[in-house]
Amino acid sequence: MNDQTVQWGIIGCARIAATAMIPGIKGTANGEVRAIASRELEKAKAYAGKFDIPRAYGSYEALLDDPEIQAVYLPLPNSLHKEWTIKAAKKGKHVLCEKPIACCAAHAQEMSEACRENGVLLMEAFAQRFHPQYQKAQALINKGRIGRILRITAAMSRSPYPADDIRMSPNLCGGALMDLGCYCINTARHLVGAEPVSVFATQEIGPSGVDERTTGTLCFPGGEILQFDTHLYLADKHFEQGCTVYGEKGNIFIPQAFSQVEILRFGRMVETALFITDHRIGSHQTETIPIEAVHQWQLQLEFFADKVLAARSIETPGENGVANMRVIDAVVQSAQTGVPVELS
Repeated sequence: MNDQTVQWGIIGCARIAATAMIPGIKGTANGEVRAIASRELEKAKAYAGKFDIPRAYGSYEALLDDPEIQAVYLPLPNSLHKEWTIKAAKKGKHVLCEKPIACCAAHAQEMSEACRENGVLLMEAFAQRFHPQYQKAQALINKGRIGRILRITAAMSRSPYPADDIRMSPNLCGGALMDLGCYCINTARHLVGAEPVSVFATQEIGPSGVDERTTGTLCFPGGEILQFDTHLYLADKHFEQGCTVYGEKGNIFIPQAFSQVEILRFGRMVETALFITDHRIGSHQTETIPIEAVHQWQLQLEFFADKVLAARSIETPGENGVANMRVIDAVVQSAQTGVPVELS
C-alpha cells in the first residue's frame, strides 16, 4: 500500500463486480482491490482466490471495519443501496454505488447527506459518461457541429431475465426502468446540461410486478426533449442500445451508447464510433468518427480514485444521483396516473 493508491473493498459478489469492476480496478494505476465481502464467507473466498484479492469477509460489516479500506464499490440489489451506503459513510469509506443510486429520490437524498456529513465522496456508477465517445460527442455539440439540440432518442433493451433474477423483484426495486432506462435519462441530462421540467411516461407491468417496458418523454427548459424506450422483450441472448442527438444542422448517433457488452460477456474491448449526419439539403452525408477501444469502468474507477487521493470533490456527486432519481420517480408517477408530471 502507498499514498498514491486507493485501497478498495467490494461489498457483494455480483456479476458486474467480476466482469467489469474488479478487472477495472486492477487495470488502474491508482487502485488496488484489498478485500471483498459476501454474506457467505465461502463465496467471498472463491472470489478472493479467483481475483487474487488479499482478504475475504463473511459479512459486509467486517469489511467496513477494516481500517485499510478507503473506498467501497457497492453492487448490491437496489433496495440495499441506501442502507449500506450510509453504513459505509459512517465508517469513513468513500462510496461508488452501482446505478441506480437508490429506489427513490428520498433515499438517494439520505445517502447524499450521510456521505456529506461524514466527509466522504459518493458517486453513482454510470460508467458510460467516462467513455471518450461521449467526450467527443459533447465537444462536437459545444462547437455547434449539429447546432442547438432539439431532440434526443435513446433505447436500451434486452431479453427477459429469469424469473428468480433480482431485477425481476419489485421488493428489490427491479424492472426495466431501474435496470436499463436509467441510462437513457442520465445520458440525456448530461448531454443537455440541464434538468427536465416535465415528464410523461407509460409502463407495462409484468406478472412479477416489475415494469417490463417503460417509454417516456422528458421536456427540458431549453425546448430539448428526450424520447426513450426500455424493455425486456427481445429474443433470447439479444441486447439493444443506442442514442441519437438531433440538432438544427444534423445528428450524432452513438450506437454503443451505454454498456460495453463485449467486456461484460467476453472480456474483450472493441472500438466504437460516432456517426454524424449533415441535414443540409443537397449535401446530406454521414461522417464516421472512430473511437479507440477503452475500458469505461476502468476510466471511471481511475477518476474516482484520483478524487479520493487528492481529497477533492467530484463533478457528478451524490446530488447528481438524487436528481436522476427525481426524474425516475416522476416517470413512475406519470405512468401510474396517466398524466404528465411537472418537475420544479
